[in-house]
Amino acid sequence: MKYEEHFKISCEKRDEYWNKIGEPFTDVIGNMINPSFMGGPRWPSLRQAHIGIKIDNGTIISTDGLSDPYDDYDNNADNQNYNGIGIEIYSISENKFKSIQEIIESWEFKIIKQVSNLVASNPNISNTLNEYKFISTTINGAGLPQKFINDDGGTGILLGIENNIVQKKLQLSIENISLVNVTLLMKNELDYILENGADARNEIANKMKDKGYYKLQKERKSVI
Repeated sequence: MKYEEHFKISCEKRDEYWNKIGEPFTDVIGNMINPSFMGGPRWPSLRQAHIGIKIDNGTIISTDGLSDPYDDYDNNADNQNYNGIGIEIYSISENKFKSIQEIIESWEFKIIKQVSNLVASNPNISNTLNEYKFISTTINGAGLPQKFINDDGGTGILLGIENNIVQKKLQLSIENISLVNVTLLMKNELDYILENGADARNEIANKMKDKGYYKLQKERKSVI
């Protein structure tokens, strides 16, 4: 198959999956000017999109394009085994948004937008997640719930907590990609991870999963 067919099938398979999970908004969050043209990270097919999916108890906000096949697929054999970066990231919000515009204006979307740029800048992140299971880092905390903002204005995030709403893997046209959940870390949880490393990150992640803290929540207790 050529690039265009792989692209079409991959989009259809993602859409088919999200339609099984809930009700996707018909509008897609895009950009009038592609950020990669202004020095931003380049997505595999240049297309940088985010989507919202209505579910019974909230809304899923997800990237849509990090797992597109690379647009040089037909001419670059090195990229012919991959659905782009091999990942789409998402968060589950307890808010029941009524429109895409509400999502765009939300603090939850601020998180996904920043993390999607981090992921696009690190094309090996799927391999890193496969090796370590969880990844923690920080993003700009501007506009995020005050409870999660550190003294330096940043907010800790954790990638990789599984849940019973979204499956971990999804077969697309070329490969089996990862669907990766993004959650917030409280200041003391991030400090604990920074002080104690990978074992501490796994401990925090597993405790959050056990307590059901896999959603973006304004209010929750620390797990340590």
